[in-house]
Amino acid sequence: MTQRPPASGWRWCRRLSLLALLVGLGLIAPYLGSATELVRLRNAWLLNTQFDPLQPWTPAAVPPAFLSEKAAPAPEMVRLVESLGVATAPDDWARARLISQHLLGSSPKLNGGAIQSDLRTTYRRIVEQGDGYCADFVQTFEALAHAAGLFSRSWAFSFDGYGGHGHVFAEIWNRQAGRWQLLDVFNNYYFSLGDEGAPLAALEFRAALLRRDPSLRLHALHAPARPGFVIEAKAWDYFQRGAGQWYLWLGNNGPSHDQQPLVGALARVSVHAEQLAAIGLGLQPQLAIAASGSPPEPIVRLRQLQQRLLLLAWLMPAALALLLLSHQRLRRRDGGRVRAQVAGALTGPILIVGPLPPPAGGMANQCEQLLRLLRAEGLEVRLLRTNAPYRPAFAGKLPVVRALVRLLPYLLQARRELRAAAVVHILANSGWAWHLFVLPVARMARRRGVPFIINYRGGLADEFFSQGPAHVRRLLGQATLRVTPSAFLQRVFAKHGLSAEIIPNIVDLSRFEARPLRDVGPAPRLLVARNLEAIYDNATAIRAFALVREHYPLATLVVAGEGPQREELLGLAAHLGLGGAVEFVGRVDNAGMPHWYAQADCALNASTVDNMPISILEAFASGVPMVSTSAGGIPDLLEDGQTGLLVPIGDHRRMADSVLRLLADRELAQRLRSAALLQAQRYAWPQVRPLWLDAYRRAINSRETIS
Repeated sequence: MTQRPPASGWRWCRRLSLLALLVGLGLIAPYLGSATELVRLRNAWLLNTQFDPLQPWTPAAVPPAFLSEKAAPAPEMVRLVESLGVATAPDDWARARLISQHLLGSSPKLNGGAIQSDLRTTYRRIVEQGDGYCADFVQTFEALAHAAGLFSRSWAFSFDGYGGHGHVFAEIWNRQAGRWQLLDVFNNYYFSLGDEGAPLAALEFRAALLRRDPSLRLHALHAPARPGFVIEAKAWDYFQRGAGQWYLWLGNNGPSHDQQPLVGALARVSVHAEQLAAIGLGLQPQLAIAASGSPPEPIVRLRQLQQRLLLLAWLMPAALALLLLSHQRLRRRDGGRVRAQVAGALTGPILIVGPLPPPAGGMANQCEQLLRLLRAEGLEVRLLRTNAPYRPAFAGKLPVVRALVRLLPYLLQARRELRAAAVVHILANSGWAWHLFVLPVARMARRRGVPFIINYRGGLADEFFSQGPAHVRRLLGQATLRVTPSAFLQRVFAKHGLSAEIIPNIVDLSRFEARPLRDVGPAPRLLVARNLEAIYDNATAIRAFALVREHYPLATLVVAGEGPQREELLGLAAHLGLGGAVEFVGRVDNAGMPHWYAQADCALNASTVDNMPISILEAFASGVPMVSTSAGGIPDLLEDGQTGLLVPIGDHRRMADSVLRLLADRELAQRLRSAALLQAQRYAWPQVRPLWLDAYRRAINSRETIS
């Protein structure tokens, strides 16, 4: 009979697997600190060393390595190319120029800045705002070309050994001429030999650059549009410097990539997560380097990096699997234990799993308040923090590494805390946070027989439950209790066959003072208290404020929040001529928010996705009239015309009209203020406290004793 390894053997397995994971991370850590190196890492993984991009082929015989778009074009793209008159153009070259002219000529100027979003958003920002880098223009061109019946492919060159610095071209197959023709859509150029020569193919253009052909010419695709370079000599220097590092992207399947649900869901997390998903699903085109005429050293280095990645692709999963196996074996050897509880009594600590400020945010603020208020009741409450500070601190700057640096201590602490916990209260949201922090703790609690409450709070719940893996709904079904703060999320749970009870968010009334309404005069003061992220659409609030300023030239707006859209919103305020009238005060903690509410005459919320915003509760408690969009669960919290005013999502004119109505009609403002103050009482701790204590007792009483 085979003997099982002793516990010490499994401990050594765990240590060795951890060491292997750390060594693997050390091998790629130098590439994780900058966007340029992350692009090089991606390119090395996608490098196709078998395909020669210099070999001739046509759309009639597409190589197997090329991911050719098979999906039908999006109807809106078809309607767009029809409106451009593409169907009446004499040939494919004329059709391609019409599309490029539309992209180049729709915006009066180029603002720059990578978009890196879905095709619909990218197109809108190119034509409406003049945003976008070369890759954004080429991807949008390819989608429109597909809708117009054109076959396109994209070439690129690099300045830094196939890293993040370079340029991308589009190339179409002209069926009438029977040849490829290159378009530099971003820079508004095409190329020929001699002034009257036909538009060159990509490889013809590169060959002319390499031999420094004096007859090489560039021409504008669209004469009124801006040129890529004001001085033509700089354009030639730019193209010449990249001539030795050309490569072909082996695919034009942008629409299929864009329509894949998992790719779309992870795109909301980050562009890197989106690309990882596309690679895993086989939707990310490979690249093939034009070796002839290129220096060999950068190609050799990229191939060596690819070999290192292939080794890690085997080593890391093996080490992780060994780590999980050894952990499971050691846990079994520890044995089960009996947890008997006195019926109806809260014996043992409550373990709360969630984030704390900083950064301040809805879930972090609720977690902080719940901890403080439960402890003030004399209860033993422990915290398993999901956003603990990075140790070492520099690890927080390294993507992927930072997740593991935070995750491993988190899992070890979870194991320790669960030994004594009477009940686990998990504050949950959508996305990666669910998989990294909610899933492992809930599974550990279930294995140990500890009751766990999933307190779900994400406004994107419907999308997450619909598009996420099946284990998301399965784990929700296994929870002892499911709690949401709003009727909106309760309806979402019911839609997916899950029951949930409502325990609302808490507003600490002791922190806020409801001051009387003042006469706003010529200088009303408006407040936005949301983080600067796309889902909160602060741009709509700023545009609404610009219209308010037409009636109140001395009006001011305070934006209390921080996030990735800060620079974009600063630029929007400047573009609208608001100058110092909009003050971005950055991230404000809980203790600092009452100061800003006390100064405000009206609060704005323009979110596009939401559940039960704490900022609206704080405005209620401060006696500040609120104008909000009707996103998600907001109508369950704010009743239009009773406790505030609701406007459609993205409608800055309706939002401005509602603000002006409140500023002009102080009786209306006072009526809304009084009703909102009464509404705030429903979310105070004395009303919420018994709901949570009862939930904890019921969760403990429902647990089966295990041995």
